[in-house]
Amino acid sequence: MLTGGDQPLWIALRDHGIRMLVGRSEASAVYMADGYARASRKIGVTYGQAGPGAANVAAALADSLWAQSPVVALTGSTATNAVHANEYQALDQATIFAPVTKWNGAAATPQDAPRLLRHALHTAVAGSPGPTHLDVPKDFFAREVKGSARTGEPLHLVAQPPVLDEAMLAKALGKLEKAQRPVLLVGEGARLGDAGAAVASLSEAAGIPIMATMGGKPAVLSTHDNFCGIVGRYSSVAANRLLAEADCVIAVGSRLGGLSTNGYTIPSPAADLIQIDTDPTAFINPYFPALPVHADANTALNALAAGATARASQAGWLDHCRKEAAAWAGRLEERIASDGEASQLTPFAILGELRKHASEIALVADTGYMAAWTGVVFPIERYDGFFRAVGSLGWALPASLGVQLARKEKTVCIIGDGGVGYHLADIETAVRYRLPVLVLVFNNSSLAFEYHEQKYRWNGNVVHEANDFGTVDYAAAARALGADGYRVQTRQQLVDALAKGMASDRPCVLDIVIDREAFPPVTNFDAVMERTL
Repeated sequence: MLTGGDQPLWIALRDHGIRMLVGRSEASAVYMADGYARASRKIGVTYGQAGPGAANVAAALADSLWAQSPVVALTGSTATNAVHANEYQALDQATIFAPVTKWNGAAATPQDAPRLLRHALHTAVAGSPGPTHLDVPKDFFAREVKGSARTGEPLHLVAQPPVLDEAMLAKALGKLEKAQRPVLLVGEGARLGDAGAAVASLSEAAGIPIMATMGGKPAVLSTHDNFCGIVGRYSSVAANRLLAEADCVIAVGSRLGGLSTNGYTIPSPAADLIQIDTDPTAFINPYFPALPVHADANTALNALAAGATARASQAGWLDHCRKEAAAWAGRLEERIASDGEASQLTPFAILGELRKHASEIALVADTGYMAAWTGVVFPIERYDGFFRAVGSLGWALPASLGVQLARKEKTVCIIGDGGVGYHLADIETAVRYRLPVLVLVFNNSSLAFEYHEQKYRWNGNVVHEANDFGTVDYAAAARALGADGYRVQTRQQLVDALAKGMASDRPCVLDIVIDREAFPPVTNFDAVMERTL
């Protein structure tokens, strides 16, 4: 995924049969590559030309870093004969990539470029995956370089998992045996390790309730009897309460960051924490895990499942968790039903309709409220069918194009009017490459998160000029860019437009007008108002 510049590179890629996809900005090209990498489990490669192009690539790599997504960024840089000569668009590019990559290199000679590119590709998937960057001076692209004896060898990009320490396994089983209120907490690493089935196996063997972070959500089927909800800052109120009560937590593939622990308040610091991760740096966190297990999620969970047995003393706890989760689910159904009859649409009503297609779509959600709505409310009916921005507003639209390229299946993007403005022009990218992405814009003509913060936490001191947008018809904008577009203001319009969008083999945008007062499942306002969901 790329944008212009460095013509010898494009000519060489074309002549070697390598497909290039041009986004409408460097950031959108990065997000497309990121979406492709997350959905395909392959490396996504992106490019930016020297100066502002490279700066835009670097700015967009943060979400790849947070999500442990293997994106390789290639950038052109100032020609070697113009370094320190006030050349047009010259920048210190190595510096700007340092904070957002796990490896950051530069080719000093044309002969270095092939070797360093292989290094960037290997490093992107080695250990804990993540973005890497290679800077190549623009005058190198037209140079002829003879390959070394080793550059023709195939790349071996599958990293070997760490070996499970049997002594640590025995200690983990011992802690699990003594626990009265254990919880299996599923994080992003479980998704990356395709450990959904292993999560279910351990839960069933040991009789442990399952809870998931936003990142771990795709590794847990919502229909599993022991699944008790999403925890953290964007969460089910019942799941957060239950996790706070746990006396033993098996955290698999979670770095236990602020979002997933609701500001490091859950689980309780007094709980025995067994943390399983392939990356030993994940054990450096405010919880100081009692038992850090350096292992692949599948290997560790299956080994625990083989050695664990359900204890009678824990059965009451599992039953209690199931009942609390069921009560929460009942309240959710009531809310979806009541909002479906309301005069103005809400995210509850929209997702209530969309969930009818949960088994047939890949869902891509933006950050903020869009992540909260989809992460907590939308069900997972098949593994690895949910992707969300970790923190970059606007990510979801171009990322959904990358997911669709990887999956070749119906991809639905959930984004707010605040986020869609970042990359609206990439509707044309979807049209150009015939990517049948369905984009649902939750349009309340505002940055609602900021509005709610000011209304509820700052005593109604609302700063309208910082929050409010004009009235925009994104369906009309989509049609102008060559896609299908429908403006939706009633439930029946939603039902009809959603059916058209799902059936279409073209990019389609539903501009859905929603109530800006609609309140999401987040903990930000718990101190000033009570939530039931």
